[in-house]
Amino acid sequence: MKWYKALKVRVYPNAKQTEQLNKTLGCARAIYNMMLHERITVFEENKDDRQKLYGYTYKEVSAYKKEYEWLKEADSQALAWEKVNLLHAYSNFFTSLKGERKGEDVGFPKYKKKKTKNSYTSSLVNRNMAIDFNLKRVKLPKLGWIQYRDQRSSAEGKIKSVTVSRSTTGKYFASFLFEYEAPVVIKKVVTDPEKVVGLDMALENFYVDHEGNTPGFTRNTRRYETHLAQAQRRLSKKKKGSQNWYKAKHRVALVHETIANARADFNRKLATELCSKYDAVCIETLSLKGMSRALNLGKSVHDLGYANFVSRLKQKAAETGTNVIQVDKWYPSSKLCSNCGYKNKALGLTDRNWTCPNCGEELSRDENAGKNLRNVGLDLLGLGKPSKLVEKIVSLSNFGS
Repeated sequence: MKWYKALKVRVYPNAKQTEQLNKTLGCARAIYNMMLHERITVFEENKDDRQKLYGYTYKEVSAYKKEYEWLKEADSQALAWEKVNLLHAYSNFFTSLKGERKGEDVGFPKYKKKKTKNSYTSSLVNRNMAIDFNLKRVKLPKLGWIQYRDQRSSAEGKIKSVTVSRSTTGKYFASFLFEYEAPVVIKKVVTDPEKVVGLDMALENFYVDHEGNTPGFTRNTRRYETHLAQAQRRLSKKKKGSQNWYKAKHRVALVHETIANARADFNRKLATELCSKYDAVCIETLSLKGMSRALNLGKSVHDLGYANFVSRLKQKAAETGTNVIQVDKWYPSSKLCSNCGYKNKALGLTDRNWTCPNCGEELSRDENAGKNLRNVGLDLLGLGKPSKLVEKIVSLSNFGS
C-alpha cells in the first residue's frame, strides 16, 4: 500500500526566477479560465441540443498553445494539470448535485482570480525537480535551483509532484508530494485507563478534559483584533487601485496570515502532544457549521479551528497507532451526570455548573462532559464497567490500521 505525504517549504527565488514563477502562475490561471469559458459558452449555445452538446470536442492544451504563443513560456506539465483540475471541479459539482459527494457540497466551478492565492502543479519528468537538504535548495521545472528555509533535514519516499504557490502576501512556497510504502502501524493496545482521555470542546479554552485540564489556548482572532481593525481602517481610507491602497491591503493580508499560522501551529503541536501522551483520545462529533450560525457564536467557533484540529489528530493517530474514538453528536455528554448517569433535561447553555438532583454531585459542565466521553471510550475498550451512559451508537475510528 502506498502512502503520500507533502513537504511544504518557503522558497526565495531571485528576480529572474520570480518573473518566471509569475509567468507560470499567470499562464496556468489563464488556461484554466479559457477552458472553463469554452465549456460555459458551449453549454449556453447547445443546451437545447443534447446530441450536439455531448458530441462537442473541446480544445486540448496544445491547441491553446498554438493560438497563444505566450503560453509556451510556462511549464507544460503545469498547463496539463489545469485541465485535470477543471475536470475534477466539474466532477465535484455534479456529484454534489446528485448528493453523492462525501463532505461539503461544492458549487459550479469559478474563474480563478489573480489577486487571490495562486498556485500550479507540475509532475516529476526526467528529474526536473529535487530537494537538497544539505545546501537548503530545491530544483523546480524551468526555474533551476532555488534557496529555501526549513529546519527539516530529510524526507521519506520519492518525489511525485510539486505544487508551487504564491500567497496573498507575496510569499512563494513549494509543496513536494512524496510517495512511500505504508509503514506497519500497530494499533496501541489500551490496558491502562490513565492512558485514555476525554475531550469536550470549549469556546474559552479550546477543550476541557475529564480532569478539568485545558491546553492553554490563545484566541488568535481576539488577540490580533485591534491590529486587524487598524489595518482595515487605513485600507478603507485609501483610493482603490493606488499604490498606497495596495500597501495597506498587503498589511491587512499579513495580519490574517499571522492569525492563520498561529492557529495551525497550535493545532499541529497539540495533536502531536495528545497522540504521544495517550493511547486513546475520546472526542465528540460536532456540527461546527450549525454552532457558528447559532447564538452569535460565529467568531468564537471559527477562531478555534476545531475541525482542523480533529483532522490533524486523526492524521497523527494514523501515524502513531493512537485510538481516536468519536461519539455520536446526539450523545448528551453535558446533560448526563458522570457519577450516577442521571440526565438533566433542563440544563441550558448558560448553566456552566450544576448539581445532580439524583446523587447531589457538584458538576462542572465541560469537565463532566469530558468524563462522560471518556466513560464511553472505556466501555468500548473494555476497561470500564457496563454503563448506562452509552445511549447512542459510537464509532471507534481505526485510523492507520
